[in-house]
Amino acid sequence: MTGCVESSVSQLQAELDRLIEAKAPEVENLLHRVAPEEEVSAGFEGSEFRAEVPLRFPDGIGEGRVVARLFRYHDTVRLDIYIDHNRVMAKPDGSPSDRRCFLNDYKASVSFRPGQEEFPENFEQRVLEGIWKARDAVQNYNRRHPEPWHHIRVTAAPREQLAGREAE
Repeated sequence: MTGCVESSVSQLQAELDRLIEAKAPEVENLLHRVAPEEEVSAGFEGSEFRAEVPLRFPDGIGEGRVVARLFRYHDTVRLDIYIDHNRVMAKPDGSPSDRRCFLNDYKASVSFRPGQEEFPENFEQRVLEGIWKARDAVQNYNRRHPEPWHHIRVTAAPREQLAGREAE
């Protein structure tokens, strides 16, 4: 029996944790650009950094937020950004259906290796544009298709109805 200790794993984790700490302010700043009038809540949960900002839909229906998670993923640091919302398709009587309004969904991911400090080219701008397009998707669709039979109606579902569906 040998007394070998594999130290490269803990060294790699320490490098990844340093990278998370270095990228956290940039991620927080990116979310601030999503909704400049809103306050970004952010913090560390163990080695994971999580930030979120409220997202208001133009029609005022439902609640939304943009969530960013920066965490260790195998031998990289991964950033997931997504919209979490409670908007669902409305039934003909206006009540919530069990069908999530996928038009308002958005998710982007990128991975960083130790030593890779920069976002990919145009990543931040693509994320901002993607979030804004998802936020406005129902209104844009209804504007392009004004016929009543094409019109999409949404409503807010109780949060309990959406439990466990975060970042689908």
